[in-house]
Amino acid sequence: MNFFHHTFSDAYARRNNWLTGIDVRIKLVYIVLLLAINLLAKDIFIPMVFLAISFALLLSVKISFTTILRSMVMPAFFALFILLVKGLHEGKTVWFSFSVVGYDVVLREEGLRSGLQICSKALGGVSLVILFSFTTTISRLCAGLRWFRAPNTIIELLAFIYRYIFLLLDEVTTMWIAQKSRLGHTTWKKMIQSFGMLGGMLFIRAFDRAERTHEAMHARGYAGGGILTAALPAWNKKEYVCLAGIAFVTSLIIYTGNVRIW
Repeated sequence: MNFFHHTFSDAYARRNNWLTGIDVRIKLVYIVLLLAINLLAKDIFIPMVFLAISFALLLSVKISFTTILRSMVMPAFFALFILLVKGLHEGKTVWFSFSVVGYDVVLREEGLRSGLQICSKALGGVSLVILFSFTTTISRLCAGLRWFRAPNTIIELLAFIYRYIFLLLDEVTTMWIAQKSRLGHTTWKKMIQSFGMLGGMLFIRAFDRAERTHEAMHARGYAGGGILTAALPAWNKKEYVCLAGIAFVTSLIIYTGNVRIW
């Protein structure tokens, strides 16, 4: 369970470096535009460039390569699964085939090409989000969203989800250890049953905690809109230069025809 605590923690975002020092509003503009470019890219070149740049920037602020890879494990697994499914079910040109227990497994070239494009976009987009999350605290993110006039409901939900996700992870860890101490994971059958019980109990405890939290906040006079966020200073020349830079890069990518805009 330490993997999930590490994944959702903002310990790296609280460090002092040149990436965490960039104004959150600039980073929000960058991340939204780059994700849009990544989604509209015609081939795998731009997503792979975003992936490489994200790794390079994270390494530049002394985040270990192992930490970055650990954060990319789950997205990479799903991306490879999509690549495999597309390769097995799309296209006609056989690229590679083999037999497993009497069944013929055929990978098709058209499906692999389409799956590779989706896979690259998934990895490029996730790398951008990881870059943003490793360099921006939740309080600054909420402050930036409020500055952009995002609905207060979304900001409150984001803050509460981040606050209570660690408590839920602690409860999962406690139940997991209790099941293992009672030999609930000795066989595959017992392990599946334990997972089912753990998931059910987690939902029940989540609803119970949400109800108790709502009652406690209502008793203290909370009526919404009171989430504390970080104070954002006025923009200076550096922020305007960054905005001009992203406008130039976006225009250049669209001009070169690497992005599908209609």
